[in-house]
Amino acid sequence: MLLLSSYQEKELTKTQTIMLSFIFRKFHFLLVFPLIQLSCSNQADAPEPYGPVPSESHLLWHQMEYFSLVCYGLNTYTEVEWAYGDVDPLLFNPSNLDTDQWARVTRDAGMKGLILVSKHHDGFCLWPSKYTEYTVRATPWKNGTGDILDDLSKSCKKYGLKLGVYLSPWDRNHAEYGREEYVEYYYKQLEELLTGYGDVFEFWIDGANGGTGYYGGADERRTIDRETYYGFDHIFSIVKEHQPDALIFSDVGPGVRWVGNESGYVNETNWNTINTQGIYPGASGREFHKKLGIGDKDGKDWIPAEVNTTLSWPKAWYFHSDKQPRSLANLMDLYYTSIGRGSPLDLGLAIAPTGEIRDIDAKALLKFKQQVDREFRDNLITRAKLSSSEYRGNAPQFAADKVQDDETETYWATSDSIQKASLTIDFRKETTFNRLMMQEYLALGQRIHKFTAEALVDGEYIETASGTTIGYKRVLRFDDVTASKLRITLETDAPCLTLSNMGVYNAPLLVDDPQSAYDIEGNLSFRTVEGISTYYALGDNPQDSDYEVYKQPLQLPLGGKLHYFARDEVNGFKTDVMIEELGIARNKWEVVSLDGLPAEEGGNAIDGNPETILVSGDNGPGHPHQLIIDLHREIPIEAFSYLPRQDGSKEGMIDEYGFYVSMDGKNWGSPVSEGAFNNIENNPVRQYKKLENTVNARYIKLVSKTAIRQSTLASFSEIDIFAEK
Repeated sequence: MLLLSSYQEKELTKTQTIMLSFIFRKFHFLLVFPLIQLSCSNQADAPEPYGPVPSESHLLWHQMEYFSLVCYGLNTYTEVEWAYGDVDPLLFNPSNLDTDQWARVTRDAGMKGLILVSKHHDGFCLWPSKYTEYTVRATPWKNGTGDILDDLSKSCKKYGLKLGVYLSPWDRNHAEYGREEYVEYYYKQLEELLTGYGDVFEFWIDGANGGTGYYGGADERRTIDRETYYGFDHIFSIVKEHQPDALIFSDVGPGVRWVGNESGYVNETNWNTINTQGIYPGASGREFHKKLGIGDKDGKDWIPAEVNTTLSWPKAWYFHSDKQPRSLANLMDLYYTSIGRGSPLDLGLAIAPTGEIRDIDAKALLKFKQQVDREFRDNLITRAKLSSSEYRGNAPQFAADKVQDDETETYWATSDSIQKASLTIDFRKETTFNRLMMQEYLALGQRIHKFTAEALVDGEYIETASGTTIGYKRVLRFDDVTASKLRITLETDAPCLTLSNMGVYNAPLLVDDPQSAYDIEGNLSFRTVEGISTYYALGDNPQDSDYEVYKQPLQLPLGGKLHYFARDEVNGFKTDVMIEELGIARNKWEVVSLDGLPAEEGGNAIDGNPETILVSGDNGPGHPHQLIIDLHREIPIEAFSYLPRQDGSKEGMIDEYGFYVSMDGKNWGSPVSEGAFNNIENNPVRQYKKLENTVNARYIKLVSKTAIRQSTLASFSEIDIFAEK
């Protein structure tokens, strides 16, 4: 037996330990290395961002989807869209102003925020600004101690809504408007709004700048340099200093852009990126407005479009006693042309003179939410099997099933250089559907520029829907399709594709609003649809028993107030009641003259075709222009209307007008109506003007005193006269 010293024994123990450790590590490496290789083969790097990407504020804003511009003030009590700036603040005395009700109704309707028009063009402030007396402080409401913005801020917090503010740069009340003193005044008011009422998610500024106004009693027209007068860069710096997370809305951002219209739609091709170099808020031009609704595929800045329109119909921002809320079918159309095309819907709410949202408006909003919930209640792909033609590095975190988990932070992605790929939804059985929803993973930029959806029907794929951009969300409506599979093919110019969520739904049938037609001879008809009946009634306030089923065209030479709705006779579903004012028959009318001369195309203004236009000659410096029409019989005139041109051009749209009547076409007297067609540039719909008193006349004369954008022309699409009921 070999005897070892204690020292040798210790050294041997150390050597054995080292050897055993080496053997273990070697053996462990041999066992684990294949697992590491297997694991690494299922890992892949996330795609690189593509182009401009949204800020955190932008992402939160996109996710809101639906909010409201709240319109309330002295305009509410005068029923004027753009007040002159001279209305007595004593008129403002609501009986039950309740901002909690505003917040509760809108929250229940699915909205996520409220933007208060804190000061409109008339200069009246809904908070007690210390820089002017033209505020709620000068009103009887709460004995001058009230602050609507403060009340609304608290109500928004209470009901979980975000708060935004609008501050009009144009002020028709302020004596210094047009001078440097007013600009400093505006900056100070802006700081008041941004420092005294909590967090603001969006600051709104628009392009309505300069024109006639009270201006402290000067009662004159003032023009400004729209590009330089306000110092927009300084305005935006004030916002960012006090509300760094707020997005700034204007024609061109810099946070959010106007969509280019107030009709409630964004283009089907809708890029969140745009190039705005050299363009400023308030800039005009047909091509520019068109660009706002599309954006630029290669845009250098992330400035997404916000769709804005009103709940009131026909469209009006402020309260008008003759306005009704949009019908359910109309609201659903808005959903698909705004949210369904990737832009949030900013739906303007007109607060009633009591200081509340009207009950009929609240009901319309709730019905809208309920219908949206019905249409998207059951996502059929949650029970389907998803696969893709390719996914990034075969890594499970980028696999096809990520689009069905309803998570905003997960997404399907392709490998770099794969710019066209498809996702297939296998329903496992024949399934009926009529809606498709898709969302890009916007945190890495917008990249998809084309998509096609094909359904597997009887063993063959047939195209169901197609389009261009997706962006934050794209929702498509189409006729019912029954198929076992649905294949979505996507294309991009970016290095790879990403898609965050998808949905396929079978929405219940919603009966469309009935469509009426009224010709110049006074014949009324409705479009007929199999299985759907149209009911109509005439008069101011018809009862249920007054409605009749439409069977054949009606002769209404004196027009009248028409109420009508459609009903599905199988399931009993009834649309909302539509209300329409019909003018008198125009088949015997004659345009006598335009600016004193025979008008060769005079019939264009009275032919019942909104696509035809009568345009004046250019009278040197321009206005006034006057159009005289012979009605060929004496009529008790209660109101008239002017429809501006509908061809997309703004040239000659009448701003300020005078309306005259005569029995002989020679003696006209004073105007029986005069004023302005407020906001007509952005709201080119029929302008209905009721006279203070009914007048009998055979001849009418519409005088264009000024036109928008200082045009020297006057243009007319349609003129209507409404007889006393």
